[in-house]
Amino acid sequence: MSTQSQIEEQVITKAEEDAEFRAKLLKDPKAAIKDATGFTVPESINIHVLEDNPSDFHLVLPPAGRNLTSQEMSAVAGGIGDINTW
Repeated sequence: MSTQSQIEEQVITKAEEDAEFRAKLLKDPKAAIKDATGFTVPESINIHVLEDNPSDFHLVLPPAGRNLTSQEMSAVAGGIGDINTW
């Protein structure tokens, strides 16, 4: 079973190596993720793919009102969780 971070790593690696896949990921993330990993993102989940550049910084916040554990706090930058929790 793959974790969220394993899928993220696989998708990012493919996007770095394949310009056509990168374009598809930006346009239709769910289809691109399924093509690359075989994992179907549930309809209830929205995927937003942002492409970094020298002038933009993206900060991802956890849901409001949710207290993170110490382990979750230390993993924030790398993505955490099992894809089955999506």
